Amino acid sequence: MSNIQKYDEAVDVIKTAILQSQYDAARTVNEKQLTLYYGIGKYISINSRNGNWGSGAIDAISERLEKELPGLKGFSPRNLRYMRTFYEEWADVSIVLEPAGAKLEYTEGKRPALKKDEFPFEEFFSIGFSHHRVILSKVKNINERIFYIRECASEKYSRVQLEKSIARDDYCPSLAQIGYRIQSGLIAMKRKGDS
Repeated sequence: MSNIQKYDEAVDVIKTAILQSQYDAARTVNEKQLTLYYGIGKYISINSRNGNWGSGAIDAISERLEKELPGLKGFSPRNLRYMRTFYEEWADVSIVLEPAGAKLEYTEGKRPALKKDEFPFEEFFSIGFSHHRVILSKVKNINERIFYIRECASEKYSRVQLEKSIARDDYCPSLAQIGYRIQSGLIAMKRKGDS
């Protein structure tokens, strides 16, 4: 084995370690950020939807945050409203804030058909808030949302790639896939009837 081949192997090993470490770090940041935004969204939702605050409250809170924490980004009135939507759309998957991090647990909610073992916790936390905003704004069906969360995480989509995937309607199975599923189901039913 030549030195060049040894170096190629070394570069591949080191590059893989670097990329995995960067992915893990980004996932940890996403998890913390999503937990924070969910909590803020819940707080805003409870107070704004129950009439505790007036119509200009979100704008006033954003302005105060900007004054009290100069340089803080991501807490514009629009983003605070996105956080509220993020909470309200995922209210059936409750995030419990703990000092050591976040855990997801199920509570009674709008979508009882979704089972705990079907929810992609790992993928949910591996994509950023901007990806969640795209999914929530463009996709209304829970199963379709889960599909795009999984797809986005596994393919490491950029926001633009995610938007294109949704525009292509990648969730919608092809006629060939539907035919195969129907045919497989009929074969399974026939086998069961033959017993």
